[in-house]
Amino acid sequence: MSIASQSDPIALFHTWLSEAEANRAISEPTAMTLATVDETGMPDARIVLLKAHDGRGFVFYTNLTSTKARQLNAHPRAALCFH
Repeated sequence: MSIASQSDPIALFHTWLSEAEANRAISEPTAMTLATVDETGMPDARIVLLKAHDGRGFVFYTNLTSTKARQLNAHPRAALCFH
């Protein structure tokens, strides 16, 4: 791992994802837990698939009327966890 990737979290993530994709023991390296909060502030987590990532952030697809979309519209912050 290069020093540059250690100082750039997106570059470091790209390195880790590339390694996970090359590892045949990992069946779905783009699976991630997405945690949001509901209208009462309680956490709500589910598994989604990463579709893309770049310097602006991480992309996943959802129905714009889904629970997670409504939660993100109300509270536009979330946490991701890759396995």
